[in-house]
Amino acid sequence: MDSRPRYRAFISYSHQDRKAAGWVHRALETYRAPRRLTTTGGAASAQRLRPIFRDRDELSASPDLGEVIRDALDRSDALILLCSPASASSHWVDQEVAYFLKNHGLGQIICVIAPATPAGTSLTETLPPALLAGLPPGAEPLAVDPRRDGDGLRLSRLKIVAKLLDVSLDQLVQRDARRGMRLMAGFTAAALMVTIAMGAMTLVTLKSRQIARDQRDETEALVAYMLGDLREKLEPVGRLDVLDGVGARVLAYYGKSRTDQLDDRALTQRAKAQTLLGTIRVRRGDLVGARDAFGQAASTTHELAVRAPGNGERIFEEAQNVYWLAYMEWRQGNVAGAEHGFKRYGELAQTLVALDPARADWRLEVAYARSNLGTLLLEQGRAQEALTTFRAALTAFEAERARDPDNQDRVVDAVDAHAWVADSLVKLGRPREAYAEREGAANLLAQTSAKAPADKPLAARSLGAQLALARLELDLGRVAQARTRSGGAMRGLRELVALDPTNTQWLEFLLAGQMDAVDLAAWSGQPVQARSAHAEAAAILAKLRTGDEANTWRVDLDGRLEQQAIHLARLGNDGPLAKRLALALRDRLDAAPGSREAMSERAVLYGVAYLASERSAAAVSALALRRGSLSPVGLDILARAHVAQGRRDLAAAIVRDLKAQGYAHPGFLAFWRESPLAGATGQGDPK
Repeated sequence: MDSRPRYRAFISYSHQDRKAAGWVHRALETYRAPRRLTTTGGAASAQRLRPIFRDRDELSASPDLGEVIRDALDRSDALILLCSPASASSHWVDQEVAYFLKNHGLGQIICVIAPATPAGTSLTETLPPALLAGLPPGAEPLAVDPRRDGDGLRLSRLKIVAKLLDVSLDQLVQRDARRGMRLMAGFTAAALMVTIAMGAMTLVTLKSRQIARDQRDETEALVAYMLGDLREKLEPVGRLDVLDGVGARVLAYYGKSRTDQLDDRALTQRAKAQTLLGTIRVRRGDLVGARDAFGQAASTTHELAVRAPGNGERIFEEAQNVYWLAYMEWRQGNVAGAEHGFKRYGELAQTLVALDPARADWRLEVAYARSNLGTLLLEQGRAQEALTTFRAALTAFEAERARDPDNQDRVVDAVDAHAWVADSLVKLGRPREAYAEREGAANLLAQTSAKAPADKPLAARSLGAQLALARLELDLGRVAQARTRSGGAMRGLRELVALDPTNTQWLEFLLAGQMDAVDLAAWSGQPVQARSAHAEAAAILAKLRTGDEANTWRVDLDGRLEQQAIHLARLGNDGPLAKRLALALRDRLDAAPGSREAMSERAVLYGVAYLASERSAAAVSALALRRGSLSPVGLDILARAHVAQGRRDLAAAIVRDLKAQGYAHPGFLAFWRESPLAGATGQGDPK
C-alpha cells in the first residue's frame, strides 16, 4: 500500500507568474472550510486543502519532466493552471498539463487567470497547446479571474476552494460570509469603541492649538480608515449598519464646527464621509437618510467649489453629489426636484468641459447627464423630449467612441444610447425607426464581442441586443427573420448559461428569448410548440426565483408570461380559462408594488387583463392616461378597447397611425383584418 500523501492540487505555472502562484498556494493551504459542508453528491466534504504542490525549480536541466514532478502529478487530485501569455508558451507548463491529462479528466483542471495578464487578452491566448488540444471544438474552459475587474481575490479563492471541495459556490459563499460576520464581531465592536472615544473627545475643551491639531489628525485618520480599510472589511460580510454608525459619528463630530471654521482638508474629508454615508443608506433602503446625507454632501462640495472657482476636481465632486441628490428625489417620487437636479448636474458638467475641453471623462459627464435626464422624461411619458435628449447624449457618446474606437466602455456607452433612442421611438409609435437604431447598436456590439471572444459578459450583452432586435422584427411583421435571429441568440445564451448556471443576468436574457419563442410559435400557427415554449419559460423563471428574489413579481418577466398564458388560452378557444387568468393578472397587479419606470408597461397589462375580462371601459381608463408613452402593443389594445366601447373613430385613427409607422405584428394584422374597421383602417398588410 502506498503510504505517500496525496496532494489536493498541483499548481502549474510559468515562473514569470511565481508571485501569483505563491498567492494561490498560501490562499488554499491556509483556508479552513466551514463545518458541515456537503458535496454536490450529498456527502460530507473535506475540511482542509493541504497539501498543495508547487514546484520551486526552473526545471531547466532536463528536456523532460523530472520524476518528482511526474510523481506529484500522479498523486494530485486536481491541477490548478495559472493562465497567462507566459504560461501558454512555457514548455514545462505544457508538459505538466499534457501529463496530467493522461490520467485525469478535463474537469479536474482549474484555470486561474494570472493577475498580470493584460486586459483584453483572450483566454485562448493564455492556454498551453496541450489543453487547447484537449478541449472540444469551439469550447473554452470556465476560468477564475482574480483581477480587480474580474472575480477579485476573495471570490476567486472561494471559486477554487468550491471546485476542490466539490461543493456549490453558493453554499461556500454563504457559510464564509456567516463565519466572516462572527470573526468581524470583535473588530466592529472595537471600531465602535474608537468612534465613541472620538465623540467623547469632542466634549473636552481644547486647551491648546496642539491638542486641536492632534484631534483633527485623529479624526481625519478615522475618516480615512472608514473610507478605506473599514469599508473593505465590513461590506463583504454585510455589516453596512456598523459602517453607517461610524459615518454618523464622524458627521456628528464635524457638525459641531461651523463650515467656515473648517479648512479645505477637513471639508473634503467631511464631504467624502457624507457621500459614503448616502451610498450606504441607499443600499440599506433608507431613502430619507440617504437624501439627507447627499444633501449635506452637496452643500459641502459646493462650499469647496466656491472657495476655488476654477478647480475642476472640486466642481466634479460637486456634480457627483448633485447627481446623487437628484437621484434620491426621483426615488422618492419628486419628479420636479429630480428634473431640476439632473439639469443642474448637466450645467456643472458643461462647466467642467469649458474649463478643460480635452478631458474625456469630463466630456462624458455631459453625455451621462443628458442620458439621466432622458430617462426621467421617458418615464414621465414625455417621449418626444426624451428622444431629443437621448439623441444629444448619443451624439456625445459617438464622438467619444470615434476618439477612442478600441475602448470597450465607449462602445457600450454608445450602444446604450442607441437603445434609449430606440425605446423612445417605440413609445412614440415609430417601430421602423426604432429598428434602425437597434440594428446599428446590435451590429456594433456583435463586432466588438467578436474581437474579445473570451469576454463572456460582453457576449451576453450582444446576444441580448440580438433578441431585442428580433422582437422589433416581429413587430414589423418580419416573422421568419425574427425567428432566425432569435434562434441564433438563444443557442449562444444556452451555451453561456451552461458555463455559469448561477449568472442571473444571463438567465434573464435566456428567459426573455424563451418568451419571444412563445410569441413566434403562437403567431406562426404552432400552438403546441407555443405551449411547450411557455412551459420552458416558466421553468427558467422558477430558477430565477430563489433567495431574495423568491417573492418578487416583475412586469417584464412574470407579467409578460401571464399575458402570454391568456393568449394561449384564447388560442385553445378556452374563454373561461382566459377570463380566470385575466382576473388573476389584475389581482396580481393590484397587489404588486409598482415602480415608476414600469408604469406604462403595467398600464398595458391592466389593459390586457380588463379587456380579456370584458371590462373595456376600465381598459380605456388604464391606457388613455398614458397615451403618449404607450408602445405599439399598448396602442393596439387601447384601439381594441375603443372598438368594444363603440368608439370606432378613435380606434381607426390609432390603427392607421400604427400601420403608417410600419407596425405589422401578426396579431395586430390578424385582429384588424377581421374587424369591422378593416375598410376604415386600410385593407391588407402594409408594405
